[in-house]
Amino acid sequence: MTANVLLSARVEVVGEAASGEQALALARSTHPTVAVIDAGLSGIGPATTARRLREEADRRMEIVAVASFENIGRIGDMVAAGAAAYVVKGKPAELIAAVRSVSVGSGLLSAEASRPVLEEVSRLYDRERVRNVELEKMVSRLQALSVTDSLTGLKNHGFFFDRLAEELERSSRYQRPVAVIIADIDNFKLVNDAFGHAAGDAVLRTLGDVFRTQLREVDLACRIGGEEFGFVLPETDEEGGMRAAERIRTAVAAHTVPEVGNVTVSLGVAVFPEHATERDELLESADTALYQAKHEGKNCSRLAGNSSMTVQLTRARPTTGPVVGALLAALRMRVPYLAEHSVRVAEFAPAIGEGMGLSVARLGRLRLAALLHDVGMLGVPDAILVKPGALDAAEWDVVRDHPQNGFDLVVDAVHVEVAQAVLCHHERMDGTGYPRGLAGGEIPVLARILLVADAFDAMTMPRSYQRPFTRADALAELRRNAGSQFDAKVVEVLSDHLGSGRGSNVLEFPQRGFAS
Repeated sequence: MTANVLLSARVEVVGEAASGEQALALARSTHPTVAVIDAGLSGIGPATTARRLREEADRRMEIVAVASFENIGRIGDMVAAGAAAYVVKGKPAELIAAVRSVSVGSGLLSAEASRPVLEEVSRLYDRERVRNVELEKMVSRLQALSVTDSLTGLKNHGFFFDRLAEELERSSRYQRPVAVIIADIDNFKLVNDAFGHAAGDAVLRTLGDVFRTQLREVDLACRIGGEEFGFVLPETDEEGGMRAAERIRTAVAAHTVPEVGNVTVSLGVAVFPEHATERDELLESADTALYQAKHEGKNCSRLAGNSSMTVQLTRARPTTGPVVGALLAALRMRVPYLAEHSVRVAEFAPAIGEGMGLSVARLGRLRLAALLHDVGMLGVPDAILVKPGALDAAEWDVVRDHPQNGFDLVVDAVHVEVAQAVLCHHERMDGTGYPRGLAGGEIPVLARILLVADAFDAMTMPRSYQRPFTRADALAELRRNAGSQFDAKVVEVLSDHLGSGRGSNVLEFPQRGFAS
C-alpha cells in the first residue's frame, strides 16, 4: 500500500521489507535516502530499525514514521531514534509530503507532516480524556520538537546544534570534512533604530530567503540568534567553505530589502577536523573568525586560524565575564606586580600554543588561563606576599595552595579546560609538582604551556634579591630542566618563537619584582 502511494507520486521505491532485519539487509544493497517505517514493524522493531538504518548509512538517511492510532504510542520512541517526520496511516497526501520534505533536507518534523498528526493526537487526547501518562509525555515531546524559526522559515537554534553533532559524528567516522559558517548581520541595531522592528523582521525574512537560494540540498541554514545565522555544510573543506561564505555574502549585499535598502553580513568559517575536533570548539573557532571579519571592517568572510591576526584576536577579544573580571581587578589592586606578570604571560603563552598547533578556540582559553593562573594568590597573607627575603617551609606550604585556591575561585565561571590549567600549572613532568603530583601526559597541555611561560617571565624579571636572567640564560635553564620539570616540546616551541624574532616585543612591559 505505502509503495503504491509513493509510486503514484513518481517517488522511486527501491524495495519493501516485512521486518526490521529485512530492511537493514535491503538498505545495505540499495542505499536509499529515505526509509518509510511502519510503527507496527515486526522483528527488531521500528525504533531499533530506524536507529540502525541511520547508524549504518554511508550518507544521510532520513526516516519517515507511519502509524495507525493503535500504534501511535510508538511514535515518541521513533522520534528519539531519529525519525525526521511522521504521518497517520490512511493519509496518502501527507505521506507523500513527508517523503518529499525530508528528501530535500527540510528535515525533522516538517510543518506539512507534523501539524496534522499533532492535531489528531490532541483531538484523540481531548475526546477520550484518558489520563494516560505515556500519551501525555508523547504529546509534550512532539510539541517541544518544533524546530522551525517562525520568522525566517529556517531551522532554529536547537536543530542546528543537534544536526551539527550528528554531522560531526558521521564525518569523524568516515574521516570527511564538515564546514561550519557563522554569519551576523552588520549594524542590525541601526536598522531597528532607524526603520523600526517591523523593518528589522523584514530583513531577517528576506535573508532567510536569500540563504536558501545559495545552499545545496544537503546543506543546512538555521537562525541561531537574534541576527545570527549558522550553516552546516557536509563534505566541505576550507576552500569550499570560503566559497560558500563568499557566495552568501555577495548574494546578501546585492539584494535590496524594501523600505530598508541593502544590508551586509560578516561571516566566519571553520572546518572539521582542521580547526577543531568537537562541536563546541568548532563553533568557537567559527565565531572567532566572525569576530575577525567584524574587526576588519565587516561585509567580509574570514577562515578560522588562517590569519596572522590569530593570536592578536585571542588577546583583543573580550573573554572575561563579571566574575573573572572582578577577580582580575582584585588581583590588580592587591598585588599589582602579580597582575602585570599575568598579563605578560597571557601575551606570549598563546604564541607558544599557536606553535603547538592549538585551535583558535583553545588559544583563547589559554590566554584566559594565563590571566587567571595566579588569582589563587589572593588567599595568601600579605606577610608572605611582600616578604623581602626567602620563604620558609611553612610559608611555601601556604603559597603552594594557590593553584587549588585559584581553581576553586574560577571553576564555575570559566570553561573546564581553563579551570584545569589554573589548577595544574605547577605540575612537573617528573611528577614532583603540586598540588596533585601529576606526571607527563597526565598534565593538561594548557598547564604545561603555562608552566614554561610562567617560569620564563619570572626568570627574566628583576627581583629585589637577584639580577634577572637574560633571555638566553632563561632558555638555557628551561632546556636544562626539560623532561624533568618542563615539557620539552613546549620549551622547544618557545625557543623557536623567540629565535624567529616574532617574540621580540613580547616582554615590553613595566618590570617589577616577582616571586614565584
